[in-house]
Amino acid sequence: MILKRISVVFTGGTIGSSRAGGVISPDADNGSLLLDLYKQKYGAAEFDTVAPYMILSENLCAENLLALRECVSKALQKGCGGVIVTHGTDTLQYSAAYLDFVFGACGVPVVLVSAAYPLEDERSNGLDNFAAAVALIRSGEKGVFVAYRNAGDSFTTIHRGCDVLPHLPLDDSVYSLFDSPCGYVKGGRFEKNPRYKSADSVDLSGNELCGEVLFVRPYVGMSYPEIPQNAKAVLLEGWHSGTLPTGLADFRSFCLKAKQNGVPVYLTGSQAGFEYASKQAFAELGIRVLPPMSPVAAYVMLWLL
Repeated sequence: MILKRISVVFTGGTIGSSRAGGVISPDADNGSLLLDLYKQKYGAAEFDTVAPYMILSENLCAENLLALRECVSKALQKGCGGVIVTHGTDTLQYSAAYLDFVFGACGVPVVLVSAAYPLEDERSNGLDNFAAAVALIRSGEKGVFVAYRNAGDSFTTIHRGCDVLPHLPLDDSVYSLFDSPCGYVKGGRFEKNPRYKSADSVDLSGNELCGEVLFVRPYVGMSYPEIPQNAKAVLLEGWHSGTLPTGLADFRSFCLKAKQNGVPVYLTGSQAGFEYASKQAFAELGIRVLPPMSPVAAYVMLWLL
């Protein structure tokens, strides 16, 4: 079997940064370092490289996502065997969901990798994640994925792009929806997870990012924001039981104002069952319940629709 070249897209993040004077910043030379480290440990491999931008991922914006989409699209058009995107961990979920919606059905594996520490730090998982991405591409698995080894694990977990959940506070670990990742890379080989349960696949490859989606996560004592005039949707993230504070006047006023202005309101994080009384007001307030999916994926999906 002839292995096609892998396209590596460098975008910055900790995996593409160095520490100088106690400060971690993107470093254009880290791309070469990553590939050199891989070849030293795992042997020769054929890579094509490109860097559409170099940022810390907390600064990710729509313009970056559009540039990333164009870059991945060009790599796929050249007939590469797969694409690896090096990315910062903070906003990894947004790019992963976006690329999944756009390229999930393209038939070529696209894998995002990041790192908890710069590559020169012995604690870094960056090389492990990159090596797992190469192994996944060589396995023939198709789709958009995230490869990430959580601290304390001896293996790298493979997550579907749309399934990745937001990070817990002060924790770089990556987790999948339903605690059910696609699989694992162990000993350099990809193993499917027999318990894998994914959200429904959505192909939005013909769609563009447009409009503004107001993403609101209610909290106790919250003052609800004004709905922007150009908002095309409001996304609410429910409590763990899929409920919302429908008994509070401020929340009700917020939802009814959106309804009056013709702005649809969606809820993510709810599923069938647990029919609390607070859910009975959803129809009155114009709240539409989305299928179970990562809140970030729900946000990106509405942004694309």
